[in-house]
Amino acid sequence: MRYLLLLLMSVFVFSFNSYAYTLFWFTGAAVKKPSQKIAEMFNKTHSDKVVVIAGGTGQILQQMILSKKGDIYGCLDPKFFRMAQKKGLVESYVKFIKLIPVFGVSKEAEKRIRSFNDILKKGIKIAAGNPKTMALGKTYLYILNKLPENMRQKLKNNVTIEAINISQIVNYIKMNSVDAGLIFAAVAKINNIQYVSIPKQYNKIKTGYLAEMKFGKNQKAKNRLLNFILKHLNVYKQYGYKIPVK
Repeated sequence: MRYLLLLLMSVFVFSFNSYAYTLFWFTGAAVKKPSQKIAEMFNKTHSDKVVVIAGGTGQILQQMILSKKGDIYGCLDPKFFRMAQKKGLVESYVKFIKLIPVFGVSKEAEKRIRSFNDILKKGIKIAAGNPKTMALGKTYLYILNKLPENMRQKLKNNVTIEAINISQIVNYIKMNSVDAGLIFAAVAKINNIQYVSIPKQYNKIKTGYLAEMKFGKNQKAKNRLLNFILKHLNVYKQYGYKIPVK
């Protein structure tokens, strides 16, 4: 009788595990915290489990390509998203978030940097993004191209670091390794970092995309996760991000 009971329990456990699926959600580092929060909520209510992998938007795209893993891609830059589309990696997508670039200011530089023009002063050390690995790298180049020549050269001269993701820039600011760094407004608020706005004529608001990727083989599991994320976009709003009006 005991043997029969153990056998039935083994069959039950095997059957349960055989239907569970591990999902991989690759997302830009700028939205790591709210994404992890949603993942925790999903894992508590579903037999499928999701693992969040965060990094520079271009960086995580390369990770997916090399590992051939990835169910959901939280892409924060249109250029990297188009790259994924051209490679035939995107099955479906929705726009889910808007991000406003700003210059976060270190504690030691708060008295010296109170406006965008202060960013251009001689001797100010700035951390920007690497255009090859992260969304804000493209934004940095966009700002440079929009600035008048005299302002453009001043900004270029002040950039001392090109980070591979936004988490690095946040750390540089917090450690006072730089005076300022190009980040998103919501990221600054989450990390209690003061920031100065970038004039509209030089700035570019980023649109984020949630995409179902071809690497994930369980279509129903991918759909369940994507629908769950979309039903809980208010979590991003709680962290200070702007979400599209439904």
